[in-house]
Parts: sequence; structure tokens; C-alpha cells
Amino acid sequence: MRKPSTSLLFGLLVLPICLWAQPITPEPSADFSIQQQGEAFLFAPILPSQQAIPGAPLPYYDYYWEFGDGAYSFDKSPSHTYTRNGAFEAQLWATGKYDKGKSPKTRPKRNEVNDQASYLASNAPGLPVTPKEKTLQLRAIRNPRPDEELVFILTYANLEEANASGELHLFFNQREYRQPHFSFLQGRTHYGETDGSGPDISFSPARYQSQNLWASVGDRAWFNWMLPALPNQLVQESLNTYSQQKTWRFSNLKRNEKRNLFISLQATPAMLADTNAIITVDALYLGDNGSSSKVTLEMEILASHDPNNIAVSRKKMSFRSIKGKGLTYKVNFQNNGEGPASTIQITTGVPKGMETRGLRVLDMYPACPVCPDAAVASLSCLDTTIKEDKLIFTFRNIYLPGTKQDGVGDRDSTKGFVKYRIEAGRKMKKYPFDSQASIVFDKNPPIVTNHARTHFKPGWSLGAMLGQNVFLDKPGLNSTFAGLTLSPFKPYKPYLQVEIFPATTGRMDFPADGFILHQSTRQATTQLNGRVLDVVVDSLVRANGPGYQEFQTLSAVPLQLRKNLSDWMGIGVGVVASVQTEKFTASSYTIGRRTSFCKIDAAGNCQKGDVFQELSFSREQKTLDRGDLTRWDFSVFADIQLGLVRRGPTLGLRNVLRLTQEPRYYLAGYLSFKI
Repeated sequence: MRKPSTSLLFGLLVLPICLWAQPITPEPSADFSIQQQGEAFLFAPILPSQQAIPGAPLPYYDYYWEFGDGAYSFDKSPSHTYTRNGAFEAQLWATGKYDKGKSPKTRPKRNEVNDQASYLASNAPGLPVTPKEKTLQLRAIRNPRPDEELVFILTYANLEEANASGELHLFFNQREYRQPHFSFLQGRTHYGETDGSGPDISFSPARYQSQNLWASVGDRAWFNWMLPALPNQLVQESLNTYSQQKTWRFSNLKRNEKRNLFISLQATPAMLADTNAIITVDALYLGDNGSSSKVTLEMEILASHDPNNIAVSRKKMSFRSIKGKGLTYKVNFQNNGEGPASTIQITTGVPKGMETRGLRVLDMYPACPVCPDAAVASLSCLDTTIKEDKLIFTFRNIYLPGTKQDGVGDRDSTKGFVKYRIEAGRKMKKYPFDSQASIVFDKNPPIVTNHARTHFKPGWSLGAMLGQNVFLDKPGLNSTFAGLTLSPFKPYKPYLQVEIFPATTGRMDFPADGFILHQSTRQATTQLNGRVLDVVVDSLVRANGPGYQEFQTLSAVPLQLRKNLSDWMGIGVGVVASVQTEKFTASSYTIGRRTSFCKIDAAGNCQKGDVFQELSFSREQKTLDRGDLTRWDFSVFADIQLGLVRRGPTLGLRNVLRLTQEPRYYLAGYLSFKI
């Protein structure tokens, strides 16, 4: 018989793996071309085809270019003229909108620039300041998405008379989230900025708390009035909110000059858990002359770059003192039509337990006033309609260009949003909830967004228990107990609870006629007339009254599952582990022993025969005092609670079955309360 060949065996081993292996989707990549026309350079993207999402608008790309000299553009095919000679690294970031695939990556290209004498800058290397420019601006090229690079444009300007020097700070990864959202990749500098280690300050979270997560982007001059001599306290405030920072040192920033610093952060896979959450990044300008400026940039974490989405300020929130706590929602939309939209209606769901009476519209775009009660047909305004389970925001008589409209090159001008806040009601239950939006542009079909979900943090309640153990067949073992409990705060779902009971003391008095301390039967050997015999020995130790038994017990419930059936009734099952130390005291005790012959039966077992030796029971006037007996006990229980079971006070009755000790069964009644 022929042996199978090595190649056949290898094929049989590899075939199942090939059948089960999933196809590997290559990472999408992109390229671009650079052509010189005179002293200008034309940049053109070369991008892969996009994957359309069924039911969504046709996908398209947004573009962001860096030319390697501190300038940038969001045009599809920009033209750029360099103001100095040299080698510059240009790069393209393309973002696929309505695309279920990943955004393609490009590699930087080296661009050699020579003979630009007529365009060489004669003064500052930076860019001129435009009217209404601010000292500090921060912009992201797109919203963050898990496992994707995110670029920030940090623009800083000198609006004062003298040349400026100082530090720039970027703060990221908010402490309120369990996992970091970003890791630092690089900072691309073009004006001699150098990495800085940051100021020498101590971190004290309790000292300075962030004033407002939703602060608007812009200068925060009121800090200069409050803390004129302590600019580092601005850094301290941001460190209370963020766990990471990067610092750059700049110098010789001339009057009316601005510069761009480009920062790349890598979004982590952990960001996926906070999809549709609104997160922030802080930037800080600290001049050596004491001037300062701070901006906070809001962003929405997206699963895909759909410009029509809803986001929420908190993915998780505490349930304690829920009254007065609110959530901020932000609905983003984009007009993808061939013409402008004049009416945009946004309908959002209101989760159960959230109150609409305190609705506040915080911001919007297109910017317009809130409509008055009396309708004015020609007025441009935002109309708000409040219903029991939904909110309706209607932009009336506005102009929002469409992405397919002739002459519209800036896609940002086709985007809008409405941001509002609603508060939680007193009777809200501790269930996760979400909200979804429907967006209608003029009379077009509605666009339905994602769900913005919020969960409650478990929160912990420390409780107290006081009760009585009742042994129905041995009342002398009855004892009181007091203990502590740890469980989630005001749970509405099944939950685990841990309990611990410090040592409790119990006492049982002995009857006057005594009781048996020890009784046993064992097989032994003895000698009789020089012969070795197998015998059976009965032993008995009797304590004589008066006396008592005293014990101390330390108990814990390491595992307990509970469920509140309503606001007034709860049930639970669990396991009790106990260690007990016992002490016996009696006026005297007697010891007796009886020896019987051993009769071997047909099976070879030793059976009692005739008594051949009996030691008479002797009474010793000796006090019995034994306190070195320690025993472990394990029990299971089921109980029921009545009262305000989510926090207390409650009355409970627990049925306990002991697995290792006698008596086997007892009851425990208790009063409990949680904070």
C-alpha cells in the first residue's frame, strides 16, 4: 500500500484553514500628482473608488492638503505658490463621506521649489493676519473615527505691538472617559517651533475644576482678569480635564503675523465604545509677556463619516441626585441637494424620564433668532415645537447651499447644526436610553440618523443591616447581627450584592443533667494473655451542668444575586461563608470507655461482639474550659424584602440552609438601609 505523499498531507491540513479563512481587505491607499505651471504648483488627487451605503446619498470625498511650508487648503485640486525656495513635503488627507470603507491613506511627496525670487517674502515667514482674526484658533480636518488619523490645525497670531514669544499647549484625552481616545503621532512645525516640556506645575484635580465643557471656541480673556499673574493656572485647569498634553515653544512672532502648527493624533480602537459622544480638545496660548488665550474644540465621534448625525455630551452619567442633571445633544446635517434649502425640519426623540419643559437651545447654524410666538411668514428664525416624546426644530426662511449646487466650492458652507439641552426628571429610571433624529430638507424624503445612546454609571451604595438569627430547634443558639452591604446604586436590573458581618456572640446554657461533648466508636488492637486482638472501643465524654457554650461568628456573603420586582418588593439568593470559634464551660465532666470483641463477618468487616472489658465512668471534679475549637460553615439562602427596596429602609426575611453544621436550618430577620 502506498504511503500518502508529503504534499498531499500538507494540502489536507491547509485546506480547512483556507475554507474558513476570511478575505483580508487591503488598507485603501491614495496618491496625488504635482504639476508646475509657471511659479504655481497644481495638486490633483488620485483616489480609489468608494463603497456606497445602501439607502444613503452618493459618497464623495472631502480634501485636506498640507503643502509643507505652513500653508494648507481644503480644495479638491488646489493651486499653491511657495514664497521661498527649498524642498517641501506635501501631503493629502481624503475623507470619504457616506462611505462604509476606511479613509484612504497617502504618503507625503517631496516637492523641490527653485527660482521663486519674485515671490520670496521680504519680511516675516508667516501669514498676514486677516480682520477679526483671533490670537488662537483650533480646527480639526474631520470628526474623529476609531483607528483613523486626525489632523488639527493650530493657528496662532500676534495682535500686539511688540514681537511675541511663548508656549503653545494641546490637551487631549478627557479624564472622564475610561480609555484614552488618542495617541500622539507628530507635530509638523514650519516656523522654528521647538518641543517643550511644559511648565513646572503640580496636578491637583480638586483645586481647579473645568468651568464649562461646552465653552465656545475663542479667547478666554476673563481668565486674565481673574488670574493676571498666574498663567500656569490655565494649564492646571486643563489638566483637571485632560490626561495628556503636548507643548511647543515659539519665538519672534511679529506683529500682525500668524502661523500654522499641524498636529496628528491617532484615534484608538477604544474610541469605538464612545461612538456618537461629543468630546473636546483644548489649546492654550501663553505669551512670555503674560498674555494668554484658550480655545475648546468640540467633536463628535463617528462610526462612519456621515455628516447627518446626532451626538450626546455624555455616554455615561451618574444616577445620584439625577434631578437637575442634563444632557446636551447636537444634531449635524448637510444639504446634499442641487440647490439651496430654505426650510430644514429636525425631529428628535425624547428619552423616557427626560423633561422637555426646560429645553434650551444652546447654538445653531445657520445662525438665526428663535421664532416668536406669533408667526411671521417672512422671518428667518428657528421654530421649536415641544411634544411629549419628541422635539421639532424647524429652520424657516434660511439659505443653506447644496453640495451639488453650481458655484459652491466650500462644503462646510453646506453644513448646519442645532445644539440643545434637556434635563432628567425626578422619576427617571436607571435604564440606558437613546435619541435619534430625522432631518427633512424642504420637501425631500427624511434622512434618519444614528442613535445617540447614554448609559448610567453603576454607582455604589454602602448599606447597613441589623437583624436576628432564629434557630427553631435550638433557641439557645439565637443571636443578633449587624453588618455592612455594598451594591449598585438604585438598581433596576438584576445585580450583585456583597455583605460582611463582624463577629457576633451567641451563648447557650447547658441543662443541669449535662450533655454529651464527644461520642465515638473506633476499631483498635489490644493484648490479652500475650495475644493481639482486634477490638471495638466506644468512648463517651459527658459535661455535667451547670455550664454553657459560647461562640463568636464572623460571616460574609461573597456572592448574592438580587432583583427588585418593583419599588416595594425584592428577592435574592446567595451563599454565606462563616468561621466560628466555640468555647465550652462546665462544672465537671466524666470520661468512659467500653471495649468489645471484634467479630469478623463473611465480608471481612469487624462487628461488635461481647463486652470483655469496661472501664467504669469516673467523675472528676474538674472544670471543663475549652475555647480552641474553630469551625467553618457554608450555607445557601433565599430571601424577600419589603419596603423601599432600591434604597431603604426595608424589612427582610432570609431562609438559610447550612451545608456543613448542625442544626441545618434557621431564619434571619433584618432591617436594611442604603445610602
